[in-house]
Amino acid sequence: MSEPVAWVNGAIVPWSRAALPVWDLGVVAGAAVTEAGRTYGQRFLWLRMHSDRFCRAIRTLGFPLPWTQADLEAAALDVIAENVRGCGAAEDLGVVLCSTAGANATYLGHRSEQATTIVHTYPLPFTMWKPAFEQGVRLRIPAVRQIPADCFPVELKVRNRLHWWLADQQADRLERGSRALLLDHDDCLTETSTSCVYVVVQGRILTPSANVLQSLSSVIVERLAGELQIPFERRMIHRDLLSEADEVFLSSSPSCLWPVSTIDGQSCGQEVGGPIFRRLLQAWSEETGVDLERQMLSAGRG
Repeated sequence: MSEPVAWVNGAIVPWSRAALPVWDLGVVAGAAVTEAGRTYGQRFLWLRMHSDRFCRAIRTLGFPLPWTQADLEAAALDVIAENVRGCGAAEDLGVVLCSTAGANATYLGHRSEQATTIVHTYPLPFTMWKPAFEQGVRLRIPAVRQIPADCFPVELKVRNRLHWWLADQQADRLERGSRALLLDHDDCLTETSTSCVYVVVQGRILTPSANVLQSLSSVIVERLAGELQIPFERRMIHRDLLSEADEVFLSSSPSCLWPVSTIDGQSCGQEVGGPIFRRLLQAWSEETGVDLERQMLSAGRG
């Protein structure tokens, strides 16, 4: 199979050559905006939603971007079209857009606003994800807290993620294979390093309203819940409310929906993947034309 390709600053290159220079602020300072989506049946759905959020974050942070939104959308479609040729019929791709703040003037000895903008894909790792989907994700609340919104734009999807790495390392030390669920400084839930969190209490879906990413998967969950006439509310969720949860689940653009089995060793409701989780998963599958549960559970079979 030929090597996948990526798009780097307007050029199609082999995937192995899609890299940031050591003087780029994306490396030096973690100053990079990113966007993550996926294909469904090898089609990139919600492309405009992803490109809108990507460009909006770049404008908000004042990063240089010599490419138009149309350029970036065309690049994503070109890279996907090339890379799906190496996929099996049941496989799908994660799609990533990334753009940096430019070069570090100290390293170069002069100022430069030449950003590095990359579009690449990767095979969605269903085999790696399958155990968590089947058994439920185990979460731990570590000592690391979410960065306050007045210190950092946590609502934007960026590559500055050291606190998340530290939090997940701590969670894994507390319980091997678990992930971190961060609290804010008022002991309210925020999110995990890769996912939004939802707590179901008496048939109502609750999700944090502050100190979290402006998540596209959360927009989809809210819309599907409305179509299914399931009450949905964005609000502050104190950690004590977890004791009343009937279900807890996660969402992200690449993996869609995952059930949560335990938080700090305590069971989340009566069963892993409760009725509201399953209704949403079915609705998401119907909208995308992909049986998401079957795609996940069939991973690794001959």
